[in-house]
Amino acid sequence: MPRLKIVYILSLVILGVLIAFTVFRPMIGGGEYSEVQKEQLLQTENEWIIQFNIVNHEGRDQNYTITVVVDGKQYSEKVLIHDGRVFAYIHHIYPDMVTEGDVSFAIYKEGEATPFEEVTYYLK
Repeated sequence: MPRLKIVYILSLVILGVLIAFTVFRPMIGGGEYSEVQKEQLLQTENEWIIQFNIVNHEGRDQNYTITVVVDGKQYSEKVLIHDGRVFAYIHHIYPDMVTEGDVSFAIYKEGEATPFEEVTYYLK
């Protein structure tokens, strides 16, 4: 009988440890990443407005390059976002800038050739 009690107590301890890991482990390992939030395309009488937020969860200050391509014409902007901060990006597109209607955005981290976020809008 004492052997059965020991196995029972050990199984409860192991169960408690597993439950503790599932509850507290996600809070510990935050990870390092960047993300884009709140993407919006707004149309007014005179223009389109594209806006989004870039959130830096890298654990350090990070440089980003935002590339915009409107009908083959490329525009770039470099920005430094401090760790844990949010950068609100706004781009105005006027009807005389658009002939085909393709507008693409790509957001790169410094030193990376592949964007971590890209989106294409078809405005016409």
